[in-house]
Amino acid sequence: MARSRRPELEKDNPTAPQLYVGPRRRRALSRATTPSRPAAQDEIAAAMHTLMSAAEEFVNGVPYVQELDKERNALLEAIAQAQTLLSPEHVAVTRPAKRKQKR
Repeated sequence: MARSRRPELEKDNPTAPQLYVGPRRRRALSRATTPSRPAAQDEIAAAMHTLMSAAEEFVNGVPYVQELDKERNALLEAIAQAQTLLSPEHVAVTRPAKRKQKR
């Protein structure tokens, strides 16, 4: 069996010459690694906003019971954390805007 004397064919050889990657291919490779659906983040943020609003309405609607104080406080902390995470993001409003009445 003959062994190859070409260093670029040897596995894990640090002295092997590297293939040239031009600027067009480099840009194409960087575009291929970027997420293709940034709209999915908006959908997730809108879902989190809806979930946070529902949890907030639930906490405000349930009467205060001392036995459930730990669970209520944990839910309030989770709501506060979700509000801080969602505050820099712009969540699309699902309700239509009110129209001005013509006089």
